[in-house]
Amino acid sequence: RVARAGRIPAAPAVAPRASVVIGFGSPSDDSGITRLDLNDILIRNQQATFLMRIAGSAMRDAGIDAEDIVVVDRSLVPSHGHVVVAVVEHEFVCRRLSKHPGELRLQAADRLVTDIVPTEGEGFEIWGVVTNAIKSFPV
Repeated sequence: RVARAGRIPAAPAVAPRASVVIGFGSPSDDSGITRLDLNDILIRNQQATFLMRIAGSAMRDAGIDAEDIVVVDRSLVPSHGHVVVAVVEHEFVCRRLSKHPGELRLQAADRLVTDIVPTEGEGFEIWGVVTNAIKSFPV
């Protein structure tokens, strides 16, 4: 099922509504509602998937904020445009991968944060590809 958001076509002019797919209910209830399993939804390869908490604001404009949890899949081949977790000089960083002939760059989504351009001899490794971000809201 796909959750739809926004105005329903040909509906009267009222405030937009959002629909959601719910994932709870009694297993013995015959309502047709089933529990959602986040492992099934978020994880493609269980043996190669890790959760990491983000520190800093470098990816804020890409929708990844400090304290968010990202799902990182180490089995995926990183490509141009992927958000990745890399190890630069023994430190984990989260950036968008930019690959062009002769240049590899880790781009920050926040304009105030400098991009990382790995140089020869620098400790550098793309550790995994970010597939999802999990946000918390104040309650």
